[in-house]
This record gives sequence, C-alpha cells and structure tokens, in this order.
Amino acid sequence: MNSFSWIPNFRAGKRCCEHRPTPGDSPGVRLGVGTIKKLYQTEWQDIRFSDFAELSSTNVAAPEFYQRFYEEFFKRYQDWEQVSPSWRGGKERWAEFILARIEAGSRVLSVGCGLGAVEHYIHSQNPQLDLSIHEVAPSALRWIGQEFPEDHKFTGLIPACLPEGVRFDLIYLATVDYPLDDDVLVGLLAALRRFLTPGRGRCLLISGSFEDTPGTLKDRAVLLKQRLKAVAAAGLDIAGLRPRGQLWGWIRTQREYRALMQRAGYSNIEDGFVDPDQRTHYWIAGR
Repeated sequence: MNSFSWIPNFRAGKRCCEHRPTPGDSPGVRLGVGTIKKLYQTEWQDIRFSDFAELSSTNVAAPEFYQRFYEEFFKRYQDWEQVSPSWRGGKERWAEFILARIEAGSRVLSVGCGLGAVEHYIHSQNPQLDLSIHEVAPSALRWIGQEFPEDHKFTGLIPACLPEGVRFDLIYLATVDYPLDDDVLVGLLAALRRFLTPGRGRCLLISGSFEDTPGTLKDRAVLLKQRLKAVAAAGLDIAGLRPRGQLWGWIRTQREYRALMQRAGYSNIEDGFVDPDQRTHYWIAGR
C-alpha cells in the first residue's frame, strides 16, 4: 500500500486523485463506470476500511485515510512474516523483474514505495545496491525505513523532497499510478526525468491496474458484460442499496500508458508484461 496523495503541484485539472493499496490485493476491488474504468476497494490485508473511515465511491481517499490505515495495519502486524504470503510473493516477483533490469554499479530510486515489500526483497538479494526509497507518508516506512540510511530515504512531494543534482540510473514506480489522473501522472513522470542520469537513465513503471485490449469477439463480449455489471453496480450504489466501497483509482490500457509516457517527454519507450503468459502486470519504461 502506497500513499501517493497530496500532489497539487502536478495538477492541471480533471479528476481528483490520491493513493492506495494494490488493486487485486483483496476481493474488495470492483470495476466502475465512466470514460475510464474505476476501481473500488473495501478492505486490504483483512482490514476493513469501514472500520476506521467513512468511504466514498466518488472521491479518492484523502491523506488522513492512509494515516489511519497504517495505524491499524501496524497494530495488527509486527513483521513481514505475518503479512499474507501470496501478497509478499507477488511483490517478490516484481522485485526479481526489477533486479534483472539493474546493471552493476547503478544508482536506483523507488518512488512511492509504501510499506516497502519490493525494496525489502531487493535489499535482501543485493544488499550492496545503491537503492534509495521515497514515500509521501512517513508512517508507511516503519519497517522498511530501518533497512536504509537516512540519506537514502526521501519523504514528501516530488521534486521538492529530492536533493538538487542527484541522479539515478533507474527510477521505478511499482503500482503507484492508478490513483493518479492523467495530468498528475504525466506531471510526476515529467518531474522525474530531471533526476535520471543523462544518456542512460530510465524510468520504469509497473502497473497493477492494467486492462488488456479485447482482441476477439469473445473478449469483447466479456468486456461488455463487465461494463453492464458496472452500470448495475453504480445504480445500486447511488440508490444506497449496495455500496461499491472506496473509490481507489482508474484502469488504463497499453495505448493510454504509452501516450502518457510520450506526453511526459520520454523516448525509446518499451513495454511488456512481468509475466507474459498471464498479462496481468504491465510495465513500461523510457528515457
């Protein structure tokens, strides 16, 4: 769960966006309606959001929501081993994918690391790696913050929280994007470009809220069925009969991700899937 809220310096308009656990981490994720598909979530790591906050199906969670969530999380869990093994396994798979793209001697930054499960695994596999972590909400770093020196931890808004002149060979964002609307995400990606090592630095985004473009008539029929269910769910939510949960963010397609990277000024763009056979977790990178 990352807390990418409070990013007014990137906003140019449109929707309101904040941050987040990972879509698919719990059965509370649902599809919504609108120009872009919406995500809804009701719980994460067996912590029901309604137990500590009033949920909204129209506004993304505010910073206070995440502060309260982390308080509840750290009351329930004392170390990594107590967290869901399947969730940790997914994070380790992403970490292995990232590690495979890091060259020897690289300086790396994780943006919006949240609890830091990916970084915990990377650090355990390559303790000599020059890895820095960033998170908007300092309370999320209770565990992972103990593994990194102070000069490798950055909290707050980007770019203000990063030292002027610092450069990284790889900057990655692991499932940070979905609570951010297009303008905010483009602004964040554009701001990160100035911190890339000239000539070889790359920015890598891994999405957990990717929607594959339907290629067959069967796929299109399934998509249409999902959309009709989403319309029905929206109607029940509006009527107060079956709340959809907390608005969590938006789902994007490959075409939309590529367009956003180009808007942010990136070139030499490449993309694919962490697990090509499953096509669930999409990645895109550029320089």
